[in-house]
Amino acid sequence: MRLRSLCAAGPVAALLLFVACSDQVNPSGVKVPPGEIDGGRPTTEKTENPDGTATKHLCKVAKKGDAQKLITGTLLLPAGPAEGELLIDDKGIIACAAPDCAEAPGYDDATRIDCTEVVISPGLINAHDHISFANNPPLPASEERYEHRHDWRKGKRSHTPIPQNAPKFENAVEAAELRFIMSGVTSTASGGGAGSGADRFLRNIDSNAKQTESLPITLAVSDTFPLGDSGGALSKTCAGFSSSRKKATDIASMKGYLPHIAEGIDEEAHAEFTCQSDGVNDLIQRQTAVVHGVAVTPEDVKKYRDDLSILIWSPRSNVSLYGNTAPIGLYARLGVPIALGTDWLLSGSLNMARELKCADDLNKNYFDGVLTDRQLWQSVTANAAYATGTHGVIGELKAGLVADVVIFDASHDAKEYRAVIEAGVEDTILVLRGGKTLYGDSELLSEIGDDDCEALAVCRITKRACVSKDTDGKKTLADLEKVGRELYPLFTCKDETPKNEPSCEPVRGPTATDPNASVYAGITAGDKDGDGVPDADDNCPSTFNPIRPMDGGKQGDADGDGVGDACDRCPLESGESCTPPDADDMDGDGVPNHADNCVEDPNPDQADGDGDGKGAVCDACDDQPNPGDMACTYTVSMTQIRNPAAVGHPPPGKSRVIVKGLVVTAVKTKGSPMGFQVQDPNVNEWGGLFAATFGTAPTVKVGNVVDLEGDYTEFQGTQSQIENPKVTIVDAATSLPFGPITVAPSVYVVNASVDAEKLEGMLCQINGPIAVTVQNSDAPQDFDEFGIGDLKLRVDDFLWDELDNTFPLGHEFSKVVGICSFSHANRKIWPRSKDDLPDAP
Repeated sequence: MRLRSLCAAGPVAALLLFVACSDQVNPSGVKVPPGEIDGGRPTTEKTENPDGTATKHLCKVAKKGDAQKLITGTLLLPAGPAEGELLIDDKGIIACAAPDCAEAPGYDDATRIDCTEVVISPGLINAHDHISFANNPPLPASEERYEHRHDWRKGKRSHTPIPQNAPKFENAVEAAELRFIMSGVTSTASGGGAGSGADRFLRNIDSNAKQTESLPITLAVSDTFPLGDSGGALSKTCAGFSSSRKKATDIASMKGYLPHIAEGIDEEAHAEFTCQSDGVNDLIQRQTAVVHGVAVTPEDVKKYRDDLSILIWSPRSNVSLYGNTAPIGLYARLGVPIALGTDWLLSGSLNMARELKCADDLNKNYFDGVLTDRQLWQSVTANAAYATGTHGVIGELKAGLVADVVIFDASHDAKEYRAVIEAGVEDTILVLRGGKTLYGDSELLSEIGDDDCEALAVCRITKRACVSKDTDGKKTLADLEKVGRELYPLFTCKDETPKNEPSCEPVRGPTATDPNASVYAGITAGDKDGDGVPDADDNCPSTFNPIRPMDGGKQGDADGDGVGDACDRCPLESGESCTPPDADDMDGDGVPNHADNCVEDPNPDQADGDGDGKGAVCDACDDQPNPGDMACTYTVSMTQIRNPAAVGHPPPGKSRVIVKGLVVTAVKTKGSPMGFQVQDPNVNEWGGLFAATFGTAPTVKVGNVVDLEGDYTEFQGTQSQIENPKVTIVDAATSLPFGPITVAPSVYVVNASVDAEKLEGMLCQINGPIAVTVQNSDAPQDFDEFGIGDLKLRVDDFLWDELDNTFPLGHEFSKVVGICSFSHANRKIWPRSKDDLPDAP
């Protein structure tokens, strides 16, 4: 099973030592290395402009240097806040983050930015959003609340369905990404599916490699319907769900798996957890971060902790739809890390600032302050990186990590972590993605050299957004401002409530299916946690814990000690004397996550045989330095890659492989991902796979003999591929030295067949005549697939983009040739061109 990369150093730079030296401080509190100050001193004073705007001067370029950046101020470091320096090299990598970086290479030549009364944070990570639905603005408030997501999706159980398919609006996704950037977000899990996000702007870390903006990660996988229940199936037992629902083996090779589970408050929502947390369908794994996780019990949450899973919390969307949200106190006290996600514009927050405000308000007013300020900040930084499988690359200010960095105004009452939690878009001083400017204060951007970024006034503060610059002129700020005027605003000020913003105040009327479920309308004198249970009768009078339809008519108290689960220090042990596990020490070895060289594997001795920052117990090659996200390198045969039982089979997701003497059998230069098929000419099984070049069209030709070096993965846990391969053409032949393997549909179509698995990735042939028996295999949706023969083997257009499912039923082919494949729970064949589908005579 693949681990998230959890290491002390980053993946794209050698480790740099932190150097502690004496500090030199000027009267305004800014540490200034010796040398001439060219650009003036930062100040908390604003300049009032004639047009009614104001210009901030909290950060100033003190010395113009090369492309490197040295930023001084309060750093939110993994161990805690500290005055210090952040050095970013010319490749956009953090070279040093420490009290003093004077000994780091490049220090004296860097452009120095001095700041006062600010905090410098890792770029925020939105762990969950359905950004492709950004054309659906929030609707006017409704009093209706739901019990399960299929109630509002499909209008189940007499509920009113919520419209979610508004007409397409040009640049809606790009505008959504700018909203996030303005609130300090640099990466988002955008809901999965190639192309969910926009090119440039945010890093879309679960969409496609191109949209990660060159981030060296394995894409996370978002999964809205792991139960296969997109049609709206409701069941209290596992028998009511699809037999083809996700299995543990399907996700074993993933680094970040983000499934929607337990979204709702009734028994059917709870069944989503019970049916996906046991046996072959156990999806609660160390690479899993559950989205929503509302309908859970203490026993369920303990499983998260035991299996090192994470919660992705979307409080505004949960509260606005269900009048309830995940039991945050339960998760926190059982040591489960919590990440934050906006969910989507329709029922969630327009940016991360509003989602943080919702989380903070609920924490203070409804959850008795169970989360510390540090934990709230971690929910959008380090914990969000753990959740998405990107830790060790982004999410912390640490040498070797990618320089996704945000500077926030801390000149008001909010300091340190509170400066991030309480920030509005007007408080975002500078946003850097890999050291490259995206947004910030106008004067600072001009001093840095980004005065060609477009100017805009944000809550009276002069700002610049680098829209045209980042997209090479393909989009402009004016394009996105049009979306703001005609669809939904690009921003609101922090003292304003966005138009039709979904509520973050838990309210719920009577539940038709359960008369015992709580009814509540906010905090009152006799119900200080606002959960509908009078304080005198409430087993958690200070913590919101209403009776849910899944609770059997009473507030939860799993250990029967009279203290409710939501506020119980020890929810699974009678009494309060236990020592709760710590989310900041996921493996429980006494070493905090930020300092642990194996965050998910206990190793109190921190042994590291090859000195690469990965502990021996979690390093697949402890005799071969592979810092950060770098994979171990293995020279292997195709059979060793494809056959999981073969001696020397490299672990998927953690291996860089070298494979020689392969023949190109197909080339894909359209669609996503691009790439090519290769096959070992010397074997008849376990012999082929896809080499994914993603957004770069491959230059190889069918018949070429190649050597490959690349990252071995199992795409969505089912399809072997080598990603971003280095290709060496050893023979430029353009004809195949072998023919396709003749395959009987009766052998290949049966999903459980070992023989079928052996053929995946190889050039196959189905002899005919064979007829079209299903014209559209995915009706009523249409993915250009059709079925042939009695077993309805799917013919897919993956390699041949022009292929369409317009053949009439009964149309016969003399043979069907293509690559044997498996995707989305179906055996398929991928023709390469019209020559692979000759008509029967």
